[in-house]
Formats: sequence, structure tokens, C-alpha cells
Amino acid sequence: MKLPILIILGISVLACNPHGQRNMVTNSQNSKSRSGECIENIIQVDQKLGKIRNHSSEKISLSETITEYTDSLSSLNYDDCPGQFTRAFKEHIEAWKDVKRVTDNYPELRGEMHDLFDELEKGKDSIEFKLLSKRIWDTWGKVELATTDRDN
Repeated sequence: MKLPILIILGISVLACNPHGQRNMVTNSQNSKSRSGECIENIIQVDQKLGKIRNHSSEKISLSETITEYTDSLSSLNYDDCPGQFTRAFKEHIEAWKDVKRVTDNYPELRGEMHDLFDELEKGKDSIEFKLLSKRIWDTWGKVELATTDRDN
């Protein structure tokens, strides 16, 4: 009596396995799709905010501009993004915040952000500013790497 029950249970388990594997693949594909969408959304919003940032410093201080930019980036939803991407992007945000150690010294500067960065690279705080701005680019490189390596 036990043998037929074991055979039926065994067949049931084997019959269910392909469906289980298919669901696992579907869930994995959905997760990758959500991860990709999350990354794309963050990058698109960053591009839009970057355009605003580049010209905000024409009307408000560079430090205020950076604060608005980083606060906006920090408020985005990273829940569906892969951990590597989220960590890289948050490190990038922190690199931007760190630049304010120099820009706080120049509240009167106005102009397009890249022009102001060029000016700061030639000023009395140039060494520190160059190191801080290099970190922005270095952390952006990590973001780009995490963007192409979506499986982590």
C-alpha cells in the first residue's frame, strides 16, 4: 500500500518541477526587468536634474544648487534597483555633497556650473577642488559600470 502512494507522490513532484522551474525563471526575468527599469528611471531623472543643476547656479549659489540636486537624487526610489547600482549612485551623491566643502567658500559665484567649476579649478582652493571633482567623475564611472552589470 505504501509503494503506490510513494510512486504517486514521486510522479506528482516530478510533474510539478517543470512548472516550478518556469515560475522561477519568470520571477527572475521580472526581477531583472524591474531592475533595468529602475536603473533607466534613475539615469533619466539624473539627466533631467543635471540640466537644471547646470543652470541653477546662474541664480543661486553653487552650494545651494548642489544641495537641491543631491536632495532630489536622494529622494528617488531605489527599491527595485540592484544593490551594486544603488551603492554606486549613493556614493556619487556623497561625492557631490563633498564638493560643497569648497563651494561653500564662494557663495557669490554665479554662472553655468561647468564654467564655475573651471573657475574653481584655477582658484586658491584648486588642489582640494580638483580632488573632490575627480571623485564625482570616479563615482560616476562606478555608476556606469553598475548600469552595464545589472546582474549584481
